[in-house]
Formats: sequence, structure tokens, C-alpha cells
Amino acid sequence: MPFADEYISRHRISPRLPEPPPKRPEMIVVIPCYSEPGLLRSLQALYDCKKPSCYTEIIVVINHPENAPQENRRQNEQSLHEMRRWAKEHDSSQLRWHAVYLPDVPLKDSGVGYARKMGMDEAVYRFNLFDAGNGTIVGFDADALCDANYLTALEDCFSHPEINGASVYFEHPTAGDEFPCRLYEGIILYELHLRYLNEAMRYAGFQHAFHTVGSAFAVRASVYVKQGGMNRRKAGEDFHFLHKIIPLGNYAEINHTRVIPSPRMSDRVPFGTGAGLRRWMKEGATALVTYPAAAFDGLKAFFNLAPSLYQADTQEIAQRCASLPEPMRNYLHHIDYSRHIAAIQRNSASEESFQKQFRAWFGGLHVIKYLNYSCIHHFEKQSPDRAASDLLRRLHTGHIPATAKELLQYYRDWERSGNNSGSFPFIPLRR
Repeated sequence: MPFADEYISRHRISPRLPEPPPKRPEMIVVIPCYSEPGLLRSLQALYDCKKPSCYTEIIVVINHPENAPQENRRQNEQSLHEMRRWAKEHDSSQLRWHAVYLPDVPLKDSGVGYARKMGMDEAVYRFNLFDAGNGTIVGFDADALCDANYLTALEDCFSHPEINGASVYFEHPTAGDEFPCRLYEGIILYELHLRYLNEAMRYAGFQHAFHTVGSAFAVRASVYVKQGGMNRRKAGEDFHFLHKIIPLGNYAEINHTRVIPSPRMSDRVPFGTGAGLRRWMKEGATALVTYPAAAFDGLKAFFNLAPSLYQADTQEIAQRCASLPEPMRNYLHHIDYSRHIAAIQRNSASEESFQKQFRAWFGGLHVIKYLNYSCIHHFEKQSPDRAASDLLRRLHTGHIPATAKELLQYYRDWERSGNNSGSFPFIPLRR
């Protein structure tokens, strides 16, 4: 039985593209698109890439909600026309282009999560026709660009059959004529926040710290199916989806190519890059803040304590957790930690099993909830440049750059070089 038959039946997936692939696909890039005047620019960036040796398809999901303004509907119709013309002019034996048109999506479903899911499910259907569970589903965006080796870097990564998924290195533009100077100042701070947050989690010992950017990830088709597919969230769909994939292990970072997301503002989602920049342009410095480095000290202490809890009784667990910094200690009481740890102990036949279940329990969602809790009750959020500098002091890195832009470049170089805590330049295997 093909690998995704059950998934396709359970989710009632019917093909939206009229023709099956002419041969077995090995990589399908999925691009959600809602009122994107620059779509062809993104398609051109993909077309200009060095062509992978495997047969590859690009699926653009052009969609809008049932209450979409007329100008957005017109833009989508234009994008559909352009996409069909593009396919005729650029299809080849190794690379084909498709448009899926989803007009008037019900409000309860509409959003980037729904569009991404529809495209990724379409990719699964097409892979399943050839029982190609080892195929790669790639997330990209309709306003993103990429380096010329983007497609071949993905192909190289997923030629390793053990890889379940991957995050791709990204850089927002930080200067230019396309946007106001103030917007570039905002994207410097926002991307610095993303990179600082990732490295602060690694400093704390969180094993599942990877970037979760919707335009810069890929996943094995069989893994996508086994983990239940993409969600329909209107924002944060990438974070929630990838935090189902990352804990499986064998999750890679592809740092020898680059995705270039747009630094533009957006009013389509309540949080994320576009929403953060919209607030920045309206409110200024108070709009772009992050968790202080001090909040991660408690997280680090808790993760360091975890191995000693395997065979500890209730009193010993309480005594050891009492030594944690106050913000973490209070959060643990808030979530009734002793009950959860006792349940993990009962279900663990070995220390290895305990550690695995402990990390599954206190995963990405709990980390974010703890950070938010600590900033409500114990800390004030800080500017990303201040927090990023404080983390470097904790890591004893020596020279600390003076400006936000210099700090961002430092963190970029640090992550891309593989010299950071837990990152590798290419294909780290996480178990």
C-alpha cells in the first residue's frame, strides 16, 4: 500500500491539479500566495537556481478569504494568469510549475496555515502516486528570494535517508532602496531577536532549538504524513508544525545556502515578522522587544537538574527544584510540575526513556510559556540588542559588537559557521 493512502483517506484529500506528475517526483516546493504582486520575482529566483538532478515541482497556492477586498481578488486573478503563463514558458523535463487556486476560503479556515496545508497535502498526493515517501516537501514564500544553490542544497541534504526535516539558513535584507530606512532598522532588530532567541535556548540546553521560519524549511513526505500534516493556524503554523518534526531527531540545518525573506510589513497575521514590523513603524522601539538573557538562566538550571530527577522521590524532587531561580521555581509550581514528573517516572523503564519523555513534556510550547510567565511576573522584556549582548557575556565570547547591525552580523556568522552551541554547518543528526 502506498505510504500516504491512510492519510489521504482520513483527511479526504482530492487532487486539485488535473494532471499527475509525468514521472516520480523527489522534491516539491510549496508556496502560499495571497495578493502578492511580486510573485514572479520569487519564481524567477527559483528558476535561476542551479537545477537539481531530481525531478522537481513548484506548487503555488493562490488563495483568498471569502471577505477579501476587491483589490486583493484582482491581484490573485492576475497572479493566477501570470502563473499559468509562467508554467507554459518555463516547464521543463526536470522542473515543472503549478498553480492551485483557492478563492473564497471560509473565514474559519482562511490564512497562511490553511494555504500551506493545502499545498503540502497536494504534494503528498502527488508523491503517493509513486509511493515516494522519501520525497521532500519544501516550504517557501511568495515574497522570498534565494541563493543560486538553494535547490541543490536541499537535494544534497535529503539525499541522506535518515534526515526527517531541515531548517534552511535565512537572511532578511538590511539595506536597500525598496523599503524605507526605518523599516530596515526594524528588520535588523527583529531578525536579531530571532537569532538571539535560538541561541539563548541552546545556551539553556534546550535540545530542540532550531529556527522555524515558514519560508525556510523542508520535511520528508513520509514524516509529514506520520506527524499528521500541517495545521491550519492563521499565524505560527510553522512553529507548531516543526515542533512536531524536530523532536523526532535527525533534524538538519542547511547553512550553505540562503533564503532571503521579505522585510515588509503585514496586517494579515497577529504576530510574526510582518506584524512585528507594522508595530515597529507605528510604535517605535517599544514594539520590538525580547526575553532577557536572565530568563534563560532559570531554564538552563532546570534542564541541568533534569537527569537527577529520574529516581528521585517526591521530597527529593521538591528539594532540588527549590534550588532553582525564583522565576523557574514559580513557573513549575504554576504548572503542577511534581505531578508531571511523577507520571514520567512511572512510564520510564530507563534513564534514557525518562530523559526522552521529559524533553517531550517540557518542549517548545512550555519553553515559550515559561518565558512569557517570567516576563509577566519577574522580568521586563528588553531590546534585542541589549539581550543579545547579555547572552554573549554569559558565553564569554570576548568582543561584543556595539550596534544592533553588528550584533546581527555576529550572530549570523556564528550560526552559519557551526561554532555555536548545538549548531552545525550541515546536517547535524539529533536524536
